[in-house]
Amino acid sequence: MVREVKWTKYLWLSVLSFGAFMLEYLSIFVIEVTFLHIDMQNDTMQQRSIHCIIMVFMWAFFIGILLFFSRKYYHFPERGNNRDKISLKNWIVTLACFIGCKIITFIDWHTLKLIKESQGKTVFQLCVQYLYYIFEVMLVILIIIYGQKAIETLLKKESPIPFGGIILAVT
Repeated sequence: MVREVKWTKYLWLSVLSFGAFMLEYLSIFVIEVTFLHIDMQNDTMQQRSIHCIIMVFMWAFFIGILLFFSRKYYHFPERGNNRDKISLKNWIVTLACFIGCKIITFIDWHTLKLIKESQGKTVFQLCVQYLYYIFEVMLVILIIIYGQKAIETLLKKESPIPFGGIILAVT
């Protein structure tokens, strides 16, 4: 028997996902400065890569625990193949937004961001930096997903209004 989960539980998961960004301070001020003796004012590319690796492990651990907890106690996200398929219209809108974002970034950076960021970095440093970005985006997505689920649980219906994005903006 599955009992109904209160909307505040999902909201807390969203806020906790936001709180995971604060793990970066733990990494910088406790792990890197205290134990690794890294001067954050004069860090090198290698030290930035170490920071990215530490953060990837911390965020991966946090995300894993959060998803495990959510699935075990709240049965969310649901398992199964009963997911709705994304419509062709939504894929086209997504692609248009992606292209628009790339054009704006190109105008801002005067080149592709990946090319500009890769200058002066090794392949390893670039890969570690983008792995960091991937986990950072995962936290943003968790804020959106759990925020949306919280409001939909409160309203007791699915909503086309992007409440998850509004909660992201508030955090």
